[in-house]
Amino acid sequence: MSAPRPSRRGLLAAGLVLPLVAGPVRAAAPGRMVGFLSDFDEIDDAVAICRAVILSLAPDARLLDITHRVPPYDVEAGARLLAGSAPWLAADAVILVVVDPGVGSTRRAIVARTRRGQSLVLPDNGLITLLDATDPIVQAREITAESWMIGARRSSTFHGRDIFAPVVGRLARGDDWRGVGPEIDPKTLIRLDLAPPRMGADGVHARAIGTDGPYGNLILDLSAEAFAGLGWRLGETVPLTVAGRPEPAPYVRTFSDVPEGAVLLYPDSRGRMSLALNMGNYAAARGVAPGVEVFIPRRR
Repeated sequence: MSAPRPSRRGLLAAGLVLPLVAGPVRAAAPGRMVGFLSDFDEIDDAVAICRAVILSLAPDARLLDITHRVPPYDVEAGARLLAGSAPWLAADAVILVVVDPGVGSTRRAIVARTRRGQSLVLPDNGLITLLDATDPIVQAREITAESWMIGARRSSTFHGRDIFAPVVGRLARGDDWRGVGPEIDPKTLIRLDLAPPRMGADGVHARAIGTDGPYGNLILDLSAEAFAGLGWRLGETVPLTVAGRPEPAPYVRTFSDVPEGAVLLYPDSRGRMSLALNMGNYAAARGVAPGVEVFIPRRR
């Protein structure tokens, strides 16, 4: 004879069968989105260590690496990449930004909150400048509470690990940000002195503010809207100059509008005018870098 089958009640008592639950089964709420932007690169363990500190405090956090290849010490590039990426992150995201040439100095470590609701954890060195123009900083606090940091082992050269990452982890798990330190007036935060393009009767003197990833496309500080005011039409060749050298470039929508290897002037995905070589590296081919001046004349 076969052994009697155990009853469902017996299996439930033994913990071997999950009880039926009335109604729909709801998935657990996802953890808070955390963006991470730095100039650490990925040739050593700095990024992984900061991630480990965050996850040790907020294991459910959804960590997103924005980039860790900001040019070393380049606060302006960090500000540009923060402003470009933050609108695509969740409205309540915590964003860690470590481009910190003044680490260990008297510069402040801060948490800044934007009108949209994002929390920025970063050094007070101008990184907020461009984002503040589109999503203003409405509240800020200086990070001073020892209990929010890594503790007595805190170093003078790795605040990403010892100050910023612990604060990010605590915010991501829902700690009250008022515990981080005293409130400060957002107006006192450092802003970079970024001169706008110089518009004149003859045209505009713009500046290259970066290159687009590995492609070498030269990104200008000139918006597509401002460029439109110069009167050029799609398909026309614009007789611009780069670093004083003539560089006639057709004004087009995208790379494939010109032959392979040809130069083009186009509005990029973030609404800035850019110069590129189709299927090539413009910056390398022309020997130019961020900071170079580009003159674009008005259409006659």
